[in-house]
Amino acid sequence: MDFGLSDEQRLLQKTARDFVARTCPPSVAKEWDEAGTYPTALFRGMAEQGWFSLPFPESAGGADGSIVELCLLAEELGRASLDIAMCYAGTFIPGLTLYKWGSPAQHERYLPGLMAGTSRFAIAMSEPDVGSDVAALRTSAVDTGDDHFLVNGQKAWCTGAGLPGTVIAMYVRTDPDAPKHSGLSLLLVDPDTPGIEIRRTPTLARHILGTNEVFLHDVRVPKDNLVGPLHGGWEVLLSGLDVEKILMSAAYVGTAQATLDEALEYAKLRTAFGRPIGNFQAISHALADLQTEIDAARLLSQRAAWLLANGHSCTREGAMAKLKGSETYVEAARWGMQILAGHGFSTESVMSFRWRESIVATISGGTSQIQRNAIARSMGLRSY
Repeated sequence: MDFGLSDEQRLLQKTARDFVARTCPPSVAKEWDEAGTYPTALFRGMAEQGWFSLPFPESAGGADGSIVELCLLAEELGRASLDIAMCYAGTFIPGLTLYKWGSPAQHERYLPGLMAGTSRFAIAMSEPDVGSDVAALRTSAVDTGDDHFLVNGQKAWCTGAGLPGTVIAMYVRTDPDAPKHSGLSLLLVDPDTPGIEIRRTPTLARHILGTNEVFLHDVRVPKDNLVGPLHGGWEVLLSGLDVEKILMSAAYVGTAQATLDEALEYAKLRTAFGRPIGNFQAISHALADLQTEIDAARLLSQRAAWLLANGHSCTREGAMAKLKGSETYVEAARWGMQILAGHGFSTESVMSFRWRESIVATISGGTSQIQRNAIARSMGLRSY
């Protein structure tokens, strides 16, 4: 594998870093999080850079960018915050699923607004009793016989469902008698449809996009909003997971690196017993170990991205990258709080924001335990 970047990739990386410094540095991301701000200018700025269209082929109005370029963007945006990175990646990941499985009419209807940054998707998989075992979902969609499905149920942990211009990509059960992996379908649901109620879920962090419950009572959804084959939603769902895991792992690397950088700067400036605290072995070794862990997470992310970009299977490698990246972010935030001590404990500090945000990294997008199960299965083991 070539670990170097092309001139174009280095320019993209620098552009993204400058964008974060100018538009959404960590202190601003913290303010947005605390206020629950929906940053329309941020989405507009990303669209003006052409980043939302980057993942799509030129034939669809995109720029034929590879997963490698997307990872560079996710890492740099992650330096602001994980939520900022997901403002980007979470917008187009469902769009890629739509591009792969959707009809030409659906492409024409939804992709231009997504690329322009004026509309976005929210993914609805989980339910109150369904998390890691997503195939056990029970939200039902019944064929009414008049070109509509009638949808009833409840979705949970739906990121960004309450934002303006959002369409919910919702996985539902269309065949209740089929085995649980065989009776699912993907529907595009307008949140303004009668019978839908969206409630914001109070959380420790991730307040920019917001986490929501979605309640559906006799919601009529046109059959034209079916994406992919009827009852074939499990394959549709799986097709986007590798991209999601790889981009999330890259975002974790960015957040972890920014967290370490802040702790390192503090350790160089803060003095105790007549010297900078970073010169004490207890601190310097912790920082050295953490940088090593971050670099390892970065390499795992880059390997998975390279494999996917070159047409190779990367389910195992994506799980490794997601596992390592998320747990490294948690460790970086924990050490950042320890090194900044009382300054970190103050809610005025960015480090306190990092700590709040990091906690969910090992849960969302597939828990650490689920990633370990996937890795174990790839080794020929059955992990329960």
